[in-house]
Amino acid sequence: MATKRDYYEVLEISRDASEQEIKRAFRKLAMKYHPDRNKSPDAESKFKEINEAYSVLSDPQKRQTYDQYGHEGLKQGGFSQSNIDPMDIFNQFFGGGSNVKFSFGDDDDEESGFSFADLFGQRKTSRSNRRKYETIPYELNLQTSITINFIESILGCKKDLTIKIKTTCDACNGTGASNEQNSIITCPHCEGSGVVIEQKRTMFGIMQSQITCPYCHGEGKIIKKVCKKCQGKKYLESFKNFEIEIKPGIDNHQIIVEKNKGNSYRDNYGDLYITVNVKPSSYFTKQGNLIYIDVLVDPLKAIVGGEVKVPTPYGSKTIKLLPQTRDGTEIKITNAGIKNLKQRLFSSANGDLIAIIKYATPTNYSQDTIKTLKAILKDNKNNEVEKYYNKVAKEIE
Repeated sequence: MATKRDYYEVLEISRDASEQEIKRAFRKLAMKYHPDRNKSPDAESKFKEINEAYSVLSDPQKRQTYDQYGHEGLKQGGFSQSNIDPMDIFNQFFGGGSNVKFSFGDDDDEESGFSFADLFGQRKTSRSNRRKYETIPYELNLQTSITINFIESILGCKKDLTIKIKTTCDACNGTGASNEQNSIITCPHCEGSGVVIEQKRTMFGIMQSQITCPYCHGEGKIIKKVCKKCQGKKYLESFKNFEIEIKPGIDNHQIIVEKNKGNSYRDNYGDLYITVNVKPSSYFTKQGNLIYIDVLVDPLKAIVGGEVKVPTPYGSKTIKLLPQTRDGTEIKITNAGIKNLKQRLFSSANGDLIAIIKYATPTNYSQDTIKTLKAILKDNKNNEVEKYYNKVAKEIE
């Protein structure tokens, strides 16, 4: 299956394009690739792609979903390319049938006064019988967040989550209307088509355009008696509890997608998008699949060597310090870092933990120990210390 192109790339605009820029780009490309004007083999497919991109980016709600979740988010929200008739979109934008006038100037306020028939000729097939598709009355996908601590993010955990969800009203099956007779009537303004012709007087004469019927909002029907259970909203709200499994090694702000656990409308189900916030640790940090921790040791133990306990997310580990271990020395503990998961495709092994040796402040030494240390210092000449002071002395002379 071919990869769908980015809608912004299709319309040749930036991701922060304004509504005006989106319309302008669509106008230009739709005119360029219209099958009645462009006879190249790929013109029709490009025309369909352009109309699909415009149908999403011109709708604020669909655009927001697309910006956050891409093509998959639109699909789960009920948007389907198969439900798009490119000629319907084109006609609505430019004004409709063969004798209806429309504009295609640089700005929306500019009217050029050309007719559909003038540019393309009369189409052989009539589209007056518009196909009707089910409209989902609310966003199906849900967003929420959850906070876990650093250790939970490393080891993985399970969390309980309570979400308010919308489901189809079981009393009216999502129509929003009462089950009484004549609760729903055909819209008298658009006669069930969902669209009306709007006339506008301009300097070029009376201009017409096809718009969504403002009385039925494109439904073609008007509810006279609302459902008593949902009060015409078409849905019911309730709280639902979920147990969310968070896999080991999850990153801060990473999103977990729970399929079919969002809102639902009849046979359409949305997804639940959960942003995981990880509280930083006071001691551990991570970089890639490595975990770092400062390990405080007695300076005397660092000098003479010995065993030291190192805290890790998986429990305490014991390492052996070599004699004369310096402050800041890094010691690697293999496989004590981030566990390798399937999503970490570029790493074939588990991560490691890096213990950074830090000298603690010397305290509670006995008088005998201090005397012994003084004797050692008296006889010990540290060449590194002498070299340091000699260099400083040269700079200040």
